[in-house]
Amino acid sequence: MNTLKVVSYTKTETKRELAKANTRHALLKSALQLYSLEGACGMSMNKIAKGAGIAQPSFYNHFDSLDALQHELSEQLKDNYLSPMRMAWVNMLKDYATLTRDQFNQRCQHCLTMIFDAAFQNIELFQRLIEDSLRFGSKVEDKGLGSLISEIQTEWTDIFMQGLQSAECSFEKSEVNLCVDIAAAQVHELILGCHQQRYSRQQAITMLSKNFDSLFSSFFIKELRRVNG
Repeated sequence: MNTLKVVSYTKTETKRELAKANTRHALLKSALQLYSLEGACGMSMNKIAKGAGIAQPSFYNHFDSLDALQHELSEQLKDNYLSPMRMAWVNMLKDYATLTRDQFNQRCQHCLTMIFDAAFQNIELFQRLIEDSLRFGSKVEDKGLGSLISEIQTEWTDIFMQGLQSAECSFEKSEVNLCVDIAAAQVHELILGCHQQRYSRQQAITMLSKNFDSLFSSFFIKELRRVNG
């Protein structure tokens, strides 16, 4: 009898945990859809709860605050966006000095294709993120998901520095920040241009690959000059 009671209790708890996990997922999905439609200014606990099919007071059973939900969603989006390509970029920079032009173009275009694919999985969300990063500027950190582009660029700076360190190439962090800012602006502009059908994705990726080659080469030319004295 005692064993049966324990099993029954465990099944009940499992169902409750599953239901809670499903509701938490529904809240994250609702927040993502709402942000894609209305941006950072449209985010509210009431709208998110309604979109998930629960009452607003029940929101607190899953997240301590709206900021906590947006933080978790931001971390998930960053991980989904950056994880598949992180080591590809690091290795490309590590091997840059030994790659032929064709080899570099092949690797770079592969990495850029992953970026474009990630953006076009939810182009409405991508557009909102860009709009909010431009709208809020230095105050973007106070706008939840609106800070995601800034956070991603910080991650890209870390990725580029890791690649340059692996290549034993000296650099200033300010130089890498500038490189990332330039690269990000170009990528964002060309993704939106593709969405507006001003040119093809392949045209954009080919152009970006040439530009990235120039950006990366500046670090290695500087290193070569330093070594040769």
